[in-house]
Amino acid sequence: MLKKITVILIWISLLGYLLVSFSFVGDKRDAIILNDIKVKVKDSIDSGFVSNKDVEKIVKKQYPDWEGNSVYAINKEVLEDKINRVPYVKKSEIYSSLSGNLIVEIHQRNPIVRILQGRGYYIDEEGKKMPLSPKFTSRVLVVSGAVNEQLIKEELFDLVKFITNDEFWKSQITQIHVTRGKEYVLVPRVGAHKIELGSIENYQKKFEKLYALYTDGFTKTGWNRYKKINLKYENQVVCTKKN
Repeated sequence: MLKKITVILIWISLLGYLLVSFSFVGDKRDAIILNDIKVKVKDSIDSGFVSNKDVEKIVKKQYPDWEGNSVYAINKEVLEDKINRVPYVKKSEIYSSLSGNLIVEIHQRNPIVRILQGRGYYIDEEGKKMPLSPKFTSRVLVVSGAVNEQLIKEELFDLVKFITNDEFWKSQITQIHVTRGKEYVLVPRVGAHKIELGSIENYQKKFEKLYALYTDGFTKTGWNRYKKINLKYENQVVCTKKN
């Protein structure tokens, strides 16, 4: 019985200590006065769609009197929602430090393909459209020709992901052209030839044939001997020589 009472008293003491500690921390946070805004664009080395100044402008426009106010004068959820509306922002996280800094962490969206249609636009790794930026151009795969949103959703996005997720093909293929008959022509980085992939059907097997040609056939015959490589036919590759 005495042992149980001792355990209960220990838990009561611990609970009281935690309540006092949280209250102390809460009071201390209430007293924190903001004196600076620190923006951290987590992937700024790879992309330059969003700059620190862009984010600072949003914060200062939303809260012009932020400086000298308590951290609780800033509604972090509202501000995050405002920043997340920027078309190049994937996610934002806002918190404050005990030294009085309002810290804004930004994760940019990652485009994997640029569609050359009208003014043009990007598609990110999640399949969402992104506008072009006047400040930064992402070096990604380019798609031209008879492209529409239905084609992108039904088959083109899968082909783009296949190419961009493979280190070999990502380095080799720079452009996809879509014909009016929904056939795909690939433009390589090396060599003056075009690659006629044909329809999307069995495209992975077609790339297997192309890989064998690149890693075996071209090492013997050279890269610049052909003007066209046709992968449309099953179990064969038809190469057309230059005149």
